[in-house]
Amino acid sequence: MNLEKIKKIAKYTTNVLAIINALLIGILPIWNINGDKVTNTISVIIAVLGTYLLGDKGYSLYKNNK
Repeated sequence: MNLEKIKKIAKYTTNVLAIINALLIGILPIWNINGDKVTNTISVIIAVLGTYLLGDKGYSLYKNNK
């Protein structure tokens, strides 16, 4: 698997998890379900993927400017 395919999967995964997280944040209180651990876990996964994508982009820009 090449790096471009990994980045594409990471981008789509981040977007899908953000949508799921937003739905859970909106729906769980209506159902009187405490989903704090679930939404916090999803937020951490989104943050890690976002950090990877930004770090890779920064490295690519740095590498191309040298």
